[in-house]
Amino acid sequence: MFMRDGCLIGCLAFALMACSSDDDAALGRRQNAGGADAGKSIKPDSGWPGTGGVSKDAAPDMVATGGTSGQAGGGGASGAESGGAPACLEATAPCASKDQCCGDLSCDTTTLGQVCCGEIGAPCATANGEDCCRDLLCESGKCVAPDTPPTFQAPFPCGQTWTYQHHSGEVRRALDFINTSGQTDNSPVLAAAAGTATRHYEDGGAGNYIVVTHGGGWKTYYFHLQAFSVPDGASVTQGQEVGRVGTTGASTGPHLHFEELLDGVGKDIVIDGQSLAPYPSAYWVASLKSQNCP
Repeated sequence: MFMRDGCLIGCLAFALMACSSDDDAALGRRQNAGGADAGKSIKPDSGWPGTGGVSKDAAPDMVATGGTSGQAGGGGASGAESGGAPACLEATAPCASKDQCCGDLSCDTTTLGQVCCGEIGAPCATANGEDCCRDLLCESGKCVAPDTPPTFQAPFPCGQTWTYQHHSGEVRRALDFINTSGQTDNSPVLAAAAGTATRHYEDGGAGNYIVVTHGGGWKTYYFHLQAFSVPDGASVTQGQEVGRVGTTGASTGPHLHFEELLDGVGKDIVIDGQSLAPYPSAYWVASLKSQNCP
């Protein structure tokens, strides 16, 4: 009986030593699978009781694979390094050199300081020329020299045909327009070019009228309006409605009195690059089809 019990105790001890050896070998294989991270310590887990080994559930996440990490210290590229930053700077963005600016933009001064900006002929989108270099102005969507007149368009809607006249009592070099269709009263009055619109009233003269300041000394006047369509001081685009035709002030019937002025001096009306002079002294002698289209 003693021998049998002694044999039994010895056999159990041998079996336990064999199991412990197998567990240690398995743990060694898991540690060696870590490549460059095999020498790192692995936090003990209670998943394998009594062994101090790695939990079966935690092991896949805790064992490093030796690849490049995208986290801090792992050598991965950051968002900015992988293309997060813009490839070039748009107009009005601060710059240090031309090669930072997109396309044909230059790096020069405007009222905003040293920014990416357009040269003559470049597209622009600001009423005061902030996206045009130096003293260039933004006229009708393009950067132009200060002494370049805007490309004025007809002050009435796209596709409509209006007849015009200049009578002896007319101020400066103005023209009066009426719609050939007979629908003059309450017709939309459009900005001939982009600029800043201001509202005015003159009793016994212009009545309700709009002045659009275009820059470079150029202005356009729109007299005898029955209503304003924009707030005082509004920035307007070419073709934007600024008022409605009426007969306020010194007027005998609905019509649009239109002027183009440079430094306060009336100039011959030029529409789409074509002068309307010499002026007819009566309606129905000459007419103009509007190209003031969106």
